[in-house]
Amino acid sequence: MWGKEKIYNFLEDLMRKIPFEKKELVLEISSSELTRFANNIIHQNVSEENLTLFVRVGEGKKKAVASISKIDEESINNLISTLKLLIQNQPEMEELILPKPQVYQNVENKLFTPSPEKRASIVKNIIKKGELKALNTYGAISEIISELSIMNSNGLFAYGTLSYAHGKTMYISENSSGYQESAGKDLDSIDFEYLSEMALKKCLDSKNPEDLEPGKYEVVLEPLAVAEIMEQLSYFGFSAKAVQEKRSFLSLYKGQRIFSPLIHIYDDGLDEKGIIIPFDFEGVSKKHVDLVKEGVPLSPVYDTATAIKDNRESTGHALPPTDSSFGPLPSNLFLVSGDKKLEDLISSTERGILVTRFHYVNAFLDPIKVLATGMTRDGTFLIENGRILKPLKNLRFTQSFVEALGNVEAISSESILLPFFAGFCSVPGLKIKEFNFTGVTEF
Repeated sequence: MWGKEKIYNFLEDLMRKIPFEKKELVLEISSSELTRFANNIIHQNVSEENLTLFVRVGEGKKKAVASISKIDEESINNLISTLKLLIQNQPEMEELILPKPQVYQNVENKLFTPSPEKRASIVKNIIKKGELKALNTYGAISEIISELSIMNSNGLFAYGTLSYAHGKTMYISENSSGYQESAGKDLDSIDFEYLSEMALKKCLDSKNPEDLEPGKYEVVLEPLAVAEIMEQLSYFGFSAKAVQEKRSFLSLYKGQRIFSPLIHIYDDGLDEKGIIIPFDFEGVSKKHVDLVKEGVPLSPVYDTATAIKDNRESTGHALPPTDSSFGPLPSNLFLVSGDKKLEDLISSTERGILVTRFHYVNAFLDPIKVLATGMTRDGTFLIENGRILKPLKNLRFTQSFVEALGNVEAISSESILLPFFAGFCSVPGLKIKEFNFTGVTEF
């Protein structure tokens, strides 16, 4: 940990050295420890510290960005030379607009000291469960602490810390597997006993899976599967850049009820149920954004550049400067839970499929519909008359996730918190009346 004062002094000194009309410095320092296990032994226990300095600059209608992972004098001089070269050799296109100083909510994220001994103790218990059932056990547990600071030539300065833990476990037999995963503010906030028991049950219950013809089935999706839907929906639908480029369902259906009235999705970087991040990579304060309310898509999230185009204010969802071409993305996404247990969703299903999670999901087929392909994985089961009848071989699906959320009949009360490519998402399970499976597998 550098601390706020040291980082401020470093960035202030660097700001003076870097030329250009407009400039933005983003310093991210992270410390992470990981314990990974496979075949019932810990085979990797690592600790690493990473530093990334992003510098974004602008001159007139030209702008450039570069990053380095070393901050010695030679690296910084090379960075400045690179930025000069980039600015000199590009046409005039778009002015770099930087946010003004912000007022931040006072957030005291509780930091922890990573413990390899504690992680090993948790892994020991997970492996023991597998060995008692003659199963192979795999997984990983990580602890991450980060400092993020932004300074720009408008006088903005932001400093914050972030910490979280993440665990995933898998059991594998000759013809079955079970998997569970969760994130939390620290190791104590993750129920590893529950995760391992659930993954173990999935593996044992899904032995000797049987075939099922592809077709449209009612499904009960557990939270891990729903997380894949939310990730794809976030990437393709909830970015202001996607809306402005008319490749989001929001550009067609904003204000219209296209999802089930049960669906309410919001993003909130200050929600204590998630991992709190008070500002984005431009230093803009995070704002609560209702993305979908009672099935009606309302608004995307903005960074500074997309907000100016729509004459709006940034909602605090800018990505790291080198990823800014993707536009803004939700980073603390919540799909609001329902009032029924996951067991209730299953017991109310006459004939359908229970899906533990999806794998290898790709939704580039039709971004407007978020039309995705992918496969089920780590526990797929046939439900008949409200009971889990038998395990199934994995199925391939081709399904619009927009249509799927339009067919939601019930939402579970259980939610899990997971990391995803732009931040974190909190998701419950869903019962969907029609889901299109297009292929079968041999495993």
